[in-house]
Amino acid sequence: MDYTVFAKDLLERKTTLEASCNSMKEELIELKSEMNGSSHVNAVPITGSGTNKAEARLINLIYRIDDTKFRLGIVQRDLKLIENGMKQLDEYESMLLEGFFIHNTRCAVDSLMSRFYKERSTIYADRRRALEKFTRAVYGLVLI
Repeated sequence: MDYTVFAKDLLERKTTLEASCNSMKEELIELKSEMNGSSHVNAVPITGSGTNKAEARLINLIYRIDDTKFRLGIVQRDLKLIENGMKQLDEYESMLLEGFFIHNTRCAVDSLMSRFYKERSTIYADRRRALEKFTRAVYGLVLI
């Protein structure tokens, strides 16, 4: 199994993961403020079930908060993996991976060629080495 495929996918999802992390943090703040504001709701029993609307709403809010915290933890774990992997790279290697995978620019190779005065084949070879280095840093291996 080639773990560089997983590393590429992880890098390509970085911007999406950052956006979802921010939105889940905002969602948690809103849910917590909604939970704090719902403590003074009139506790009128729902006929037949024996529970009340305030209790059902509070249980639903607690469930949504726990679910959001769980999803946020997964996203933060993936972002931490990317951060740890990028720490192992030098500036040139991280620029290669950002250009090809994170930002996914259309002419990444052309802009990198003009920036570093290297040939196309050298840029692609350096990208492969940088991706293998990133994969080793994140997953500990490249191939099984």
